[in-house]
Amino acid sequence: MKSDISNNPVSIKADFSRVLKDFSDYLLCLQQTGNTFLEISESSKALMENWGIKSQKKQSPFLFQGPETAKIFIIDSETGFLKGESGELFIKILNAMKLAPDAVFICNAEDAGSVHQKIKLMSPDTIITLGTKAAQCLLNMKIPLEQFRGKFHDYHGIRVMPTFHPSQLLKQPEYKRQVWEDMKLVMEVSGLKHGS
Repeated sequence: MKSDISNNPVSIKADFSRVLKDFSDYLLCLQQTGNTFLEISESSKALMENWGIKSQKKQSPFLFQGPETAKIFIIDSETGFLKGESGELFIKILNAMKLAPDAVFICNAEDAGSVHQKIKLMSPDTIITLGTKAAQCLLNMKIPLEQFRGKFHDYHGIRVMPTFHPSQLLKQPEYKRQVWEDMKLVMEVSGLKHGS
């Protein structure tokens, strides 16, 4: 007599997943009706609740530097901040804006929750996002940066200026003029004096 049970690993996994899903649904139904007589371990509960959910890749840590009283808050798509060639270029941009690098607050865009929390805590006057990742993270936009940079956006009453990342300017120097125009707008609303 032949068994209906397959020894195929793919089939076994599918059957096991179905049984666990059915059991999870059964436990949920019991809980919703107030029948909680069946006790299971916390690790089993966690396993059932997360079954089928792909594990997320480990996020890079939320990094920041600068005074929390800074009026200019910068969100960097990268984590090097003021280091390397792109960092040197950004320091030149800050100097042209009459801003010392230690007078601005800068953080990375790796952890959106931490970015939002830090902004809420600090309440800066103006936010500058450097690069696509930072701009999309803060403003929740899925369109290319070129389509929304160069003008102020609102983030809970705070002005946000999305602009190109200095590393992109190293690859495409033709964008330098656009970034400078963006920074002139920031200077204007922030009360910083500049020349043309």
